[in-house]
This record gives sequence, C-alpha cells and structure tokens, in this order.
Amino acid sequence: MTREERQPNLLLKQARGALSQARLAELVNEEILRATGSMGAITAKAISDWERGWYTWPGKHARAALCRVLGAPDAAALGFQNRRVAASEPAPVRVASPDTTALIDLAGLNGKGSLGQGEVGRLEVPGGRLFSGLDLEAFYWPAEPTGQDRLAVRSLDDEATIRPDRRSAVIAVTDAAGEEWYHVADGRQLVRKPPGPDHTRDVPSAYVLDDLTVAILWMITNTDAALLADDYSLDHYRTKLSPYGELLSSSLTFGAVPDLHELSARWLGSRFCADHIVRNLGRLTSTPLFWSREQRGEEASSWLIWTHKIEYLRATTKMLKRHRRAFCIPEHEVKNSPRYERIVLLLAVALMEAFQITVDVTTDPDHGQVEGFVLGGEAIVANWLRAPGLWYVDASAPPSRRMVYRDIAEAASTRSIIEQPTPARRLEALAGYLNIPWRWFGKRCTELSAVGAGGIAQPRSRLLSTVGLDLALSYIASLDRNQGA
Repeated sequence: MTREERQPNLLLKQARGALSQARLAELVNEEILRATGSMGAITAKAISDWERGWYTWPGKHARAALCRVLGAPDAAALGFQNRRVAASEPAPVRVASPDTTALIDLAGLNGKGSLGQGEVGRLEVPGGRLFSGLDLEAFYWPAEPTGQDRLAVRSLDDEATIRPDRRSAVIAVTDAAGEEWYHVADGRQLVRKPPGPDHTRDVPSAYVLDDLTVAILWMITNTDAALLADDYSLDHYRTKLSPYGELLSSSLTFGAVPDLHELSARWLGSRFCADHIVRNLGRLTSTPLFWSREQRGEEASSWLIWTHKIEYLRATTKMLKRHRRAFCIPEHEVKNSPRYERIVLLLAVALMEAFQITVDVTTDPDHGQVEGFVLGGEAIVANWLRAPGLWYVDASAPPSRRMVYRDIAEAASTRSIIEQPTPARRLEALAGYLNIPWRWFGKRCTELSAVGAGGIAQPRSRLLSTVGLDLALSYIASLDRNQGA
C-alpha cells in the first residue's frame, strides 16, 4: 500500500478511547488466549499500524478479540475492510509464547528481519536449566490447504534441506484472506517423502505452530543436540562404569565423567538408576509407590523421549500388577515455567496414566528435596535428578530414611491435589493447576496423535525416540474422544 492509498482507521482509534495502544494489545492477547488456548502476538505497533491504515484486515482471532474487547458488533464497525494488500516486505515470522515476548523467532539471515518465500532463516529455539538452546536452519516454503487436514508444500531446495551435517526445519506458510498460519516440519523427514505429480509434499495441518508443537520441537531438538555431541563419550563411560551395576549400593560424582555435557551426564545417571530399580524390584513386599523428582517440563521430557525410560516403564508395569507414582510440583515452579514447558510436564504424567499408573501430585516445596525412591515394605533408593553427583543408589534404605519415605508416601496419597477417581479427571485437574486449557489440549493432542510427533522434529540420536510422546498424545486423544461421546 502506498502512502497515497493509505487511509487512517479513525473508527478503531475512536473505539480505543483512553486505552493506550500497549494496553489494548495486552487485552487482545488475553482474549485470544481465552478463546484459543494460545496467547496472541499482537503488539502496540500492530495497533498503531491498524490505526494508521497500513493494514486493513487483521487475522480472524485478532478481529474477534478486538470486537469483544472494544464491544463492537463486527470488524466493519472498527473500520476494518477485507481487501488484500501487498506489503513491501513479508511480515517476520514470530511465534509468541504466553510467557515470553518471542519463544521462537525466525529471523532473516540477510539482515532484513523478515523472510520471503524460498529464503533461508534461523529458527531460534530457547534453552532451559539444562537445555543449551540452539539455532535451526529454517526454510520458508509456501503451502496451500488441500481440504484433507493437509497442506501441499512446494519444495524449493531439497539438497540444502537434507544436509546431514545440520538439522533444519521447514516453515510452511498458508495465507488465507490476509491471515498467515505457520506450520513446522522436520526438514530431513519432509524431504525424504517422494513429491507428488505436482512436485508438492504433504505437511499435516496439525503441525501448526502453537504451544504444543513448540513444546515438542523444544524438548527434542535440545536433547538430541546434547546427546549426539556426546555419543562416543556416553558409550565409553557406560561401558567403563558398568561394574557398578553389580553393587547393591553406590554413588558417583560428576568427576567420573569430565567430558560430558550436564544433560548427557544426567542421561547416564538416569539409565543407571532405572537398571538398579528393575534389578531390585523383587525385594519389595507390598504395592509400591515410586517417588519422582521431576518438577518442570524440562526434567519430565526424559519420560517422553529417552528410549530407556519407556523400556523402564514397560518393565516395571510388567513386573508389578499395580503401583502409584508421585510427583512434587511446587507452585513457584509452575509460576516460573512457560506454558510450553508445563505442557511437557502434563504429557509426561499422561504417559504414566497410559501405563495404568495412578499419579499423585503434592505441592509442598519441602517434599521436593527428598531423593528418588521406591517404597513397598522395603525401600529402594535411586537418585540422579537435581543431585550433587551422577547417581546415588541403595537396594535397601536404612530405617531412618524409610520413615521419611513413608511420611512422603502418605502425604502424596492423602493430600494429592489431583485426587480424582479416573485418569481423565486427574489429568484435567493437573491441567487446571498448570494453567493449561483442557479442552484445547485434548483437541490438539487428538489432531497430533493422528499424524505422529516425529514429523515435527525427528530424533537423530539412537538414545531417543518419540514412542513415549506419541503414546501420551494418543492416550489424551482417547480420553478426549470418550469425553466427547
């Protein structure tokens, strides 16, 4: 739109009244969150651009939210017109999280800060307490809906996308009635699919970028990068330290694995503790309670994508007819976790329930200091997470510790904040505590379970898989279908 063609939107400015542009943007984003489950990315600059007439037709969620916030009957009453306007440059691709100004930012490598179709950019994936964060090479490809929950994506550079020395992502962009939607796909996985007669490939519309797909991309890419970087050392140390598995009690400091990234060291400790518990389950004399130390999604992601964790769940549920698992999730950890990370935590608990493991949740911060254990008459200690060393295990805890474990187990079972008679209601209660819209979550899990999570970010490390993640998504989907019946 040229300066001569631009007409200021006086109706929108009048409706805003005394509200500042920044405050109106906040209210609109909150309204979008209530309606969709994901926070909008509206800024004060966007409001300014609309009022100045640079853009005449916001996206449908923004239009609806503006009407509700400003009490307008429709978009026309706010001065908006549905006409296509070609901007001088395409808008930058930015996916906003509810708790950060920009969770994933696709920035042009050419310095423009925006991308045109066919250009290459950088997908910035944030880190965490153990996650280091990383940049993915991102390809901006045009896409068209096919009407079958799929997008037809026109490949623009297969050779660059499939390079083995780097992970890439394809950002498939649809544009309908002036509204852009962004979908993410693993570059190498997508290009491996043979193109159709029209030289396009399919991307599921379920891969739309929101807090759920961002959660998947975030945990897989960060973990995969760390474990791949230490692959040789991990194999070396696991062989070197295997004699410790013959001991009933052992502990090891991080000094034993000086070459490992902390995340890789935690993987090694987790694997050792899982094997220790399975070896000693026969010592238990009553139905056990497993005490888990995961408090945030970053920690809980191990259940969803570490291959040995799903093997461990299968082994323990096969050996035990029934058991419980308890977590301590303090309120301050929930408050300090972005929504995409809380979604990972909810998915991990859903995985437990999928294995018919009843989950309890306590919120007492003091409980979070207690090491991992399994209590069933006897008490097995196995601690690796948030521990001062690589691991500490004991096949039979001393009586003083067993008393502590019994108190924890009683508190978890009698004061669980998600105490409900069914898995669906327990998970819904946990979603409420984590501030995750349950209906939106069920709907999105249903959509993703139909196509699988691997197409978003396929692990490359032999130590990872999406089996647990896909099982959790399918389980939530089954609950969603039953609730809708």
